[in-house]
Amino acid sequence: MDAIELKAELREAKRSRVKQLRRQGLVPAVVYGKEAEATSLQIEARALYKVLRQAGSHQLISLQIGEDPPKLTLARDIQQDVLKHDYLHVDFYAVTMGEKVTANVPVVLVGVAPGARDKGGVLTQGLDQVDIECLPSELISTIEVNVEGLLDFNDSISVSDLTLPEAITVLSDPDSMVAKIEAPRMAEELEAWEEEGEELPVSAEPEVLTASREDEEGDRSAEE
Repeated sequence: MDAIELKAELREAKRSRVKQLRRQGLVPAVVYGKEAEATSLQIEARALYKVLRQAGSHQLISLQIGEDPPKLTLARDIQQDVLKHDYLHVDFYAVTMGEKVTANVPVVLVGVAPGARDKGGVLTQGLDQVDIECLPSELISTIEVNVEGLLDFNDSISVSDLTLPEAITVLSDPDSMVAKIEAPRMAEELEAWEEEGEELPVSAEPEVLTASREDEEGDRSAEE
């Protein structure tokens, strides 16, 4: 996977200048790594937005700092304004090609699920990204999951069902659901509850008896 190029300039590490930089359309950043000393940077906001929209935190970014040779990095701590979603600060980790890194790779569902097309079920997606570990050269941009094998209600695909290159280690819970065919009524009820912000009805949740509750139930039965 090719690295995406991004230009940056050195900046003075002074808090008093941060607001001024942002008013100028620049975003403060820092690059660091095991073999790279922490360096304060400033990056043009529009260029940063364009690159991070494509690379996220899972694709290599070739960071060109002034006239220095480019550094291969991964975006790590990405801080954004809660309301405007403008970038406030970004940390870049300078990778070492022989050292494994972790990344959150987006999950993309592909194909048509017969359980939804032919039986009226609803295709729902669980995880929208999967955590992986691999060498920088083995990073992938997306994980495509074919849903054409989901034939009936409750058919599902879990993390353990994913097929990835041998060089990649999956860190996400293998039992986590990636995609599933829900029965229409169940899907509609879940959607309604989520929209109204309500908790699942009591009937939908199993009752768990604690030790003390079990004793109370036992005493009540004995008295009857």
